[in-house]
Amino acid sequence: MRITALFPLACAIAGFVLSMLCLFAGSKKAFMEDYNIITLNTSTLGHNILGSDDPSATTTSSAAAATATSTADKIGDFFTDIKDNVTDTIENEFNDLVADIADKLAKELGIHQWYSLHLLDMCEGEYKPNATAKGASKNVTSCSNRTAMYDFDLDKVLNQQLEVGPLKINLSDINWPDDIQKGLDTLNVAFNAVFILYAIGIAAAGLAIIASLIAFFLHGSRLISFGNWGLASLSFMCLLVSSALVTYVMNKGVHIINKYGNDVGAYAYRGTKYLVITWVAVAVMFLASAAWVLEFFVGKRKERREYTEKSHRSRGWGRSRKSDEAQLRRAGV
Repeated sequence: MRITALFPLACAIAGFVLSMLCLFAGSKKAFMEDYNIITLNTSTLGHNILGSDDPSATTTSSAAAATATSTADKIGDFFTDIKDNVTDTIENEFNDLVADIADKLAKELGIHQWYSLHLLDMCEGEYKPNATAKGASKNVTSCSNRTAMYDFDLDKVLNQQLEVGPLKINLSDINWPDDIQKGLDTLNVAFNAVFILYAIGIAAAGLAIIASLIAFFLHGSRLISFGNWGLASLSFMCLLVSSALVTYVMNKGVHIINKYGNDVGAYAYRGTKYLVITWVAVAVMFLASAAWVLEFFVGKRKERREYTEKSHRSRGWGRSRKSDEAQLRRAGV
């Protein structure tokens, strides 16, 4: 048995499991939802059409405060403190009202408070306890059907839900920018390439596991090490490129949504947990590949040493045979 094959075997198993998790994360309801690629927060979507956006509210509050201050100055310093207390109370109540509106706005429109993009599907749901609570968690309502090379058509999903919602409106009514879906459409090509590369990387990692087991139980030649290196390297390269692409898609997608969507109440966030597992998968497959390179050269040196020792033994045996024949001739045999 080749004990040194255990390390690349363990790396190949880890890479296989992690890349499988990258592929199937979020593929069904509540399965690794936190390991999404992009999360879209739509809890305040449409605030612009209801006229409840914070800037105008702030302007109104400031104007009211300025008027109250002017009046208080005329009355006297005694009433200034009373005015400040009343103003603070009104502003606090107004902020609570805004938070309550933000929490219920998505429901009034007929959409969900968040949407998350995964490699095979998209999930949606609400925030718990509410959208404005600090550290709010996700409650998954549903996920789309699991689909290979899934295309993220955000416009279609939102439009369908808005049209059947209580207000019976569409994206144009809330001034939804067309540039968001146009940008996402260009990223879908890279997204499809990510799926293909993950599939190849996973298959190569699976074959590397089998080949490593063969190398462990059968003390083979350098050819076995070379084959294992080829499989581990193929998996490593595919996972490396797919991880780089998914990182690019994640950063670009978040940038596009935030650039064009913040004005209408849409906010996007990166899935940092997903990045962790995909890059760890790359790292362990690199270690597996490097281990087989080391095993290959160690085996080469060992074969060379064995050949040298065998050659020396052969020469020694030849000299010993000639000496014996000379002694026999001298003895007259």
